[in-house]
Amino acid sequence: MNSSISIFGLGYVGSVSAACFARLGHQVTGVDVSPAKVDMLQSGQSPIIEAQMDELAAEAHSSGRLLATTNSRQAILDSDVSFICVGTPSLRSGKLDLSHVEHVCREIGATLREKQRHHVIVLRSTVLPGTTESLVIPVLESASGLRAGVDFAVCYNPEFLREGTAVADFLEPPYTILGANEPENRPGEGPLQRSRRGHDGGGQHRGNGLRIDGALHWR
Repeated sequence: MNSSISIFGLGYVGSVSAACFARLGHQVTGVDVSPAKVDMLQSGQSPIIEAQMDELAAEAHSSGRLLATTNSRQAILDSDVSFICVGTPSLRSGKLDLSHVEHVCREIGATLREKQRHHVIVLRSTVLPGTTESLVIPVLESASGLRAGVDFAVCYNPEFLREGTAVADFLEPPYTILGANEPENRPGEGPLQRSRRGHDGGGQHRGNGLRIDGALHWR
């Protein structure tokens, strides 16, 4: 059973993820604040320069499996799983700028107030250990008035994409790492794993709770 997926952030990681998930048969909606990126993906063009992305974007557009929008609310309402792939650039202080992550979490949380179906939120952005529990979950709960692990699920799924081979790395990864506190959203079960099924390569799945965030994101 395929999943309906919304992907927030159509930069490098988000665009590759969107095109590859669509290639695997999922219904995908890419969300970005940039009308230029949205227009390119919506017309079947890749917003980034990466091997195979032009072909994947065109194929996904032709099949109708990949849409793009600036309307975050509708994308959340229409999907089962939301991947947060926004950038976390370094500040002058050396810390990561998590403002984009926080903004997306507030948007998702606000929409969850009116959504009837269970929803899974997956963090893919580069963050430091503990960010999921110290920022993502509190913001989602505050904005939604709901409880993580009860009314919605939160997972961490770090990316290991190399420039020039990102599509191949996504479709045939050496391993897939998923962190979740709720058993039904750990590897092998639930809508998150259904969305990942089909490109697990030959590697292992690892799910040791949310504290894997950041600590296992390396190249």
